[in-house]
Amino acid sequence: MGGKSIMVNMLKVVYCRKCGYIDKALDLARDVLSYFQDVEVILSQGENGIFDVYLNQKMIFSRYEEKRFPDNREILKKISEEIGLNSGI
Repeated sequence: MGGKSIMVNMLKVVYCRKCGYIDKALDLARDVLSYFQDVEVILSQGENGIFDVYLNQKMIFSRYEEKRFPDNREILKKISEEIGLNSGI
């Protein structure tokens, strides 16, 4: 089988369920899955106000560090930069 293999990247969103951040996490997951064919998304429940985003186990956004939620386009751009895509995001 001489097919071209696609490297799959893993995006993990850790969100505070008790804080009601699930909608933000789902919205981000939907945008990522709509834009990238080679990125899988995992949503993981956390606590204490967490909303962290990891790409291939590397943190690319932390609500705690940034004192805000990410803009979805900001995350899409960071993913593009990390996986080497030249995109017009």
